[in-house]
Amino acid sequence: MDYKEILLDMGYSNIIDNGRELRTKPIYRDSSSNTVLSIRKDTGHFIDFSKQISGSFLELVKISQGFKDYKEAQNYLEDKGSVTRKVIRKPEVKSPKVFPSEYLSKLLPDHSYWIDRGIEKSVLEEFGGGLCKTGSMEGRYVFPILTSKNELIGVSGRDVENRESKPKWKHKGTKAFWKYPLQINYKILKEKKEIILIESIGDGLSLWQAGVKNFIVTFGLDLNTNLVNLFLKLDPKKIYISFNNDSNNNNAGNLAAEKAKKKLCKYFDHNQISIKLPTKKDFGEMSMKEIKEWQINTCQSVK
Repeated sequence: MDYKEILLDMGYSNIIDNGRELRTKPIYRDSSSNTVLSIRKDTGHFIDFSKQISGSFLELVKISQGFKDYKEAQNYLEDKGSVTRKVIRKPEVKSPKVFPSEYLSKLLPDHSYWIDRGIEKSVLEEFGGGLCKTGSMEGRYVFPILTSKNELIGVSGRDVENRESKPKWKHKGTKAFWKYPLQINYKILKEKKEIILIESIGDGLSLWQAGVKNFIVTFGLDLNTNLVNLFLKLDPKKIYISFNNDSNNNNAGNLAAEKAKKKLCKYFDHNQISIKLPTKKDFGEMSMKEIKEWQINTCQSVK
């Protein structure tokens, strides 16, 4: 399949050939970056680094053309003579890949990036992260994603050099299996009976330092089946959806919060689900005092 030709046909422009992938600006949302959207040249799999969303080429066609379902997207591709049903069928993922634990030995105990942003060293040590100087995560502060059996099933790395050519966050592993940071707050979630859903680990660090430890990181704006199953197992009294407050930008986090609430209401009573966005863009931009005030006001407003 000639993915570049199809992209051009859909209305994409300024497409950059970057070896194994194509880079361009998304047409389904506002963006100032010409490289934030990556499309693999061999499979068509795409990644929107800014919004941390990814999927098949069929999914990209659907959201780019505003189709209401995948059937319309499939018909579009078939009309172009570019795809067969076999190509667009996505294989079922059954189990996560387990990485060698030795991978973590590459991480250096350099926490200066986060300390400069106001996060205490003791908090960072609890999360077990460190700076990576080599490999695909070079120049990133990396957080390990572990299972209940302490198996390493992924890593999430924040670019500490703020390189324009690199995505802010980079993940390795199958995110659909991640339940983070259950490795350090499972007992807290069981006892608290309340779960706060947030987009990124950066938000989690700020919350943890403010004493708010009952959160789950979604690594983006979607709730997968494994996370829903986790919530059912934890049986919380309340679930707060606290994605980024993008009211001053494109409303991505706000709209995703409404979508997540609708999905969760299929499994929980609607009174158990509340949208409680940060008072600023995200918790990383809020002071410890502001986070604690947010927590107090959130609890009071849902009683």
